Amino acid sequence: MLVMYQRSSGIPNLSMKVFALLILSLCLFSCDDDDSKPKGKYESGVIVVSEGGFGDANGTVTHYNPVSGEVEQNIFRNAAGSFAGDVAQSITFHGDKGYLVLNGGNTVEVVDGNSFERLSTISNAALDKPRYVEIINDKAYISVWGPYEEGGYSLIDSYVLVVDLSNNTVVEKIETDEGTDKLLYTGNYLFASNNNFGGSSTVAVINPSNNTLVDQLQLASGPAGLVSDANGKVWVICTGVYGATSGQLFRINPSNLNIEETIEIDLKVNGDLAVTPDKGSLIYNSGKDIYKISITATAAPTEPIFEASEVVTNYALNVDPGTGDIWIADALNYATEGKVYIYNASGALQSSFTTGISPTQIHFK
Repeated sequence: MLVMYQRSSGIPNLSMKVFALLILSLCLFSCDDDDSKPKGKYESGVIVVSEGGFGDANGTVTHYNPVSGEVEQNIFRNAAGSFAGDVAQSITFHGDKGYLVLNGGNTVEVVDGNSFERLSTISNAALDKPRYVEIINDKAYISVWGPYEEGGYSLIDSYVLVVDLSNNTVVEKIETDEGTDKLLYTGNYLFASNNNFGGSSTVAVINPSNNTLVDQLQLASGPAGLVSDANGKVWVICTGVYGATSGQLFRINPSNLNIEETIEIDLKVNGDLAVTPDKGSLIYNSGKDIYKISITATAAPTEPIFEASEVVTNYALNVDPGTGDIWIADALNYATEGKVYIYNASGALQSSFTTGISPTQIHFK
């Protein structure tokens, strides 16, 4: 409580009460002004993570300003001051920090999410081919492919690694089926798709309150993208075994872990799954063809909403949660700079911009 009083030796021609109110107003104005200041150049906009060439350590992060159309390449550099690192796989933001996963470098770079200044590095022997991060209760849950068999290329020990972000140390290793990949935290559980190039067929369900594996739900070969819909249900797209010509969609009730719907897709599907701004429809693709399906549907659409004819190699897909525009990352030949194409919800091309090599993730801030 601020007690106002006036003394005889006060400021001439101005009561202490008026003076105090002026000071308070200036303080409030100053505080509001500070809060309105941008936190950094990359506080908003769109972030594109590009893998770079495998083994070349030239993964990059691109920032795109959808208002001005300005594009800035390679906004984060590693300790050596060059590229982000070997196979930049994904980025997750939490508060004012970003967690950039380097699948080839076996680290997670912690950055200032607004300036992309390098803050620290999460490094551990167990970070063997990390993929994605989900932040829950100040802990990072990292999907990890783990090692290949000796002399071969079959994964033999995949898991979710739990890291205490107060000191960046590993506190738990949760074993899953092989090829643990995409992550989604919704309700009380963390869902992790076990893909393994189509060799696994489950989604791991983890309870983050005690870091235990609750279940591994049996779906179909190659679980990949996961999203949550308007009803809080979890959808998973399965790509099938390597070289498959068909896929499936599954709807899971996160409360009881029941599989409520299975939809056959008579097409070779990519692993990305996105949701419209109202979360009432899902977006997926088969090559250049983009499909939309209602969350109440029981059968897959027979025709795409449009063909992204400009795209050469569809490598990533996402939907702008504000506008509903559909963004597609084109890896072209995996060796030169890629591109991102922006289409409206009906498929009309709006614009495009250049990225790093093999753009693999589109994130809206």
